Order: sequence, then C-alpha cells, then structure tokens
Amino acid sequence: MTTTSFQLNRGEEVPFVFRDVAAPQRQPATPSEWFARRFPAEVKRWGCPFLEAVVEDVQTGRKLVSAVSMNCSFLAAALSDSQLGHSVVFFEPEQQWYFLEPRDGCYHPTTEAKLMILLSSLLVRCAEEMPASVDKINLFVKFRDDVQMKAVVKQARSILAADSTFFSPTGPNRQAKATDQPTQTARRFIQSTVKPQADQHLSISDCYAGFEGYCRNNGVEPVAKKAFRQMIVEIIREEFGLGLRADMKNTKGRFERGWKGLAVESAGRG
Repeated sequence: MTTTSFQLNRGEEVPFVFRDVAAPQRQPATPSEWFARRFPAEVKRWGCPFLEAVVEDVQTGRKLVSAVSMNCSFLAAALSDSQLGHSVVFFEPEQQWYFLEPRDGCYHPTTEAKLMILLSSLLVRCAEEMPASVDKINLFVKFRDDVQMKAVVKQARSILAADSTFFSPTGPNRQAKATDQPTQTARRFIQSTVKPQADQHLSISDCYAGFEGYCRNNGVEPVAKKAFRQMIVEIIREEFGLGLRADMKNTKGRFERGWKGLAVESAGRG
C-alpha cells in the first residue's frame, strides 16, 4: 500500500559560493532543491521550482519523489542569472532576444530555440544528479518537449523584457553591431503579422508579399525571395512549431509550398 502527498520544497538556503557544488551537509535530494540551490534569487522572487509528488510505501517507509508540474515563472527567470553574469533580455522594440557576451561586454542577438536548448540542458543535468529516490521521467521527457519549453520561453518574454531605454546611448548596456539585420526583420514580421488561423493556409509567395509590404511600411529594403524563403522556414518552425509543406493547392488547383493554419493579418509597422 502506498500514500501520495504533494510538496513545495525550496530546500536549505545555501551560500552563493556553494551553489554549484555539494554543500558540506548534503546534496540536493529533489529537483526543486537542485534548482533552488543554483538559482536562489529566482526562488525568493518567483517561488518553488516544481510541485513535487511524494509516493511512500507504508510498509517499508521508502519514498519516491517526482516533479509533476513546473513553475514556469521560476524557470523563465532562471534563463538569465545575474549572479553568474549571465544576462538574457527580450528587447521589446525589436521583439528580439539578446544575451550578454562577456568577451566583448556587448549584447548579441539570440533565438528562442537556443534558450530552449539551454533550459533543456539544465533539466537533463538535474536528472543526472538526482538520487535513486527521485523519478526522473518528467525531468528528462515531459518537461523537455516543445510545448513545455515554448511555454516557459513565452512567459520569459514578459519576465525578462527590456524597453527602449535598455540600450540607451548614455546607459551601461551596449548592443553589438547588427550582423544579421535581414533575419531580425523577418522575425519581427512573423511575430507581428503572422497569426494562427485554423481554416487558412499561407503560401511562401503570400508570405513574401506580406513581408514586402511590412518592409515598405517600416522603411526597410526587403531581401530577395530566395533568401527570405531560407530564413522564414526556420523562423516559423521556432515560432509555431510548423514545418514547410508541399501538399497545398492554390486557387488554380496547383500545388504550392507553405503552411497550414497560418495567415498574414496585416503588414503594418513593427
């Protein structure tokens, strides 16, 4: 016979110097304790990393702990760790992620896909360092799927948001010189104008036509259609989890490449 209880466990408060190593008394015994030790400031502000279930065998007294639900706010905040000098921001005017590169002291563009990889690797490391008394399946499988990762990164847009003053000429934060402006423009176009529409489909041609209008309205020279196609396939995959299809028919009955369930709503200013 077993009993099940639930806990919100922050563990012991460990001095900063011990956060990445085992403290003298004991190692973290649950996923929440593992993350809380490495991100103490985030725990204080956003709460316990996971809701954990504790299943106890009544006869033997043995317990099995498993993380059953993520605190998305905590994990979103953990993507940027000021105590280690690891700074990540979502720069709202550009709808673009940036990370601080210590080698030059500048903020460089990054992608949501890379942030998802960072979070995924933290979950794997946590699972690897858990004792046998912890069920690791959710850490290694459920929490690392695209739906869960995207939910965290989506929330991080608000938690790690930076407004137009962040890169102020008189401020301390320096923005690296743009080397991939066409990709940034394409990403802003997708984020601001392409929306899910269950009964619609979006061809590459229609998408590019919308992009040209978006560029005109924002005073930007659009890249050639071939270059746009190469960029947009990956961006749409990151933003909507959709791959390019070749089985859609246009009004003339001809097959064309594009995406089902998307539509361009407008081509206004970004």
